[in-house]
Amino acid sequence: MAKDDVTTQQVISREPEWMELLRQGYLQKVSDLTEKPLTPAEYKVAGMSPEQKKAITMTSEGLGAYAPYFEQANKAYGQAGGLYAGTTGAYDPNSVQAYMNPYQAAVTQRAVEEMGRNADIQQQTLAAQAVKSGAFGGSRFGVQQAELGRGLADVQSQRIMQDYSQNYSQAQKSAMDAFQNQQARAQTSAAGIASLGTNTAALGQNASALGQGDTSYLYNMGQKLQTQNQTELDATRLNEQQTSYAPYQQISYYGDVLNKTPSGQTQTTQTATPAASPFSQLAGLAATGIGAYGALK
Repeated sequence: MAKDDVTTQQVISREPEWMELLRQGYLQKVSDLTEKPLTPAEYKVAGMSPEQKKAITMTSEGLGAYAPYFEQANKAYGQAGGLYAGTTGAYDPNSVQAYMNPYQAAVTQRAVEEMGRNADIQQQTLAAQAVKSGAFGGSRFGVQQAELGRGLADVQSQRIMQDYSQNYSQAQKSAMDAFQNQQARAQTSAAGIASLGTNTAALGQNASALGQGDTSYLYNMGQKLQTQNQTELDATRLNEQQTSYAPYQQISYYGDVLNKTPSGQTQTTQTATPAASPFSQLAGLAATGIGAYGALK
């Protein structure tokens, strides 16, 4: 059999016409959908809330709020230090004069004069006795007068010294007590002023801490609001994205259903036999003649 005499068979498998129409419609929808531009949903970031902005402004304005308190505290410490430094000085003995009794001299003078008056009375008594005894003007009378005068001088001197010593002792005690009291008051005042400075500085720290607490609370509250706003923006974007992709999801679902739908197939067989060529016919006749010739012999 010649090569050109081979018969060719072609088997064509086809789905039913209704399925082919569905698939063509599906492909058309896919083509139409892909020709439309797909705009992705935009990402949006929530800005700072008004509370956060206010908290930042309050923080900026509150910087150094403690400074005035600290300045007042430093002034108080300086004043307290000056007062306390003044208490380290030594006692001044000359300050006694300010505490001497100004009436002491007059009292002493009055006492001395009274002593002199009493001495004069004694002198007169002594002279009267001497006249009566006839010894007036004698040596014994002179000795008695001298003794009386010397005793008066001693008594007056002792009284003067005693009064002055007592006055000085009292003045010295008063001066030392006043000095010590003044020093104690100054130290107490210094301690009080220093304590006031410490309290003032503490007020500054507390004011600063309270301000920071307020701003921190306000900022945290604003941050929660910002988070809520961001959640809403993300939800909006997700909804927009789902809306944009919904047609693609529908097409994909439609394609899955179409592929899983049983439809059956039909097969068509086509046979093709090529026509004999003149050369083949001539060769066939020749072969037939040779065969017949052989049979006759």
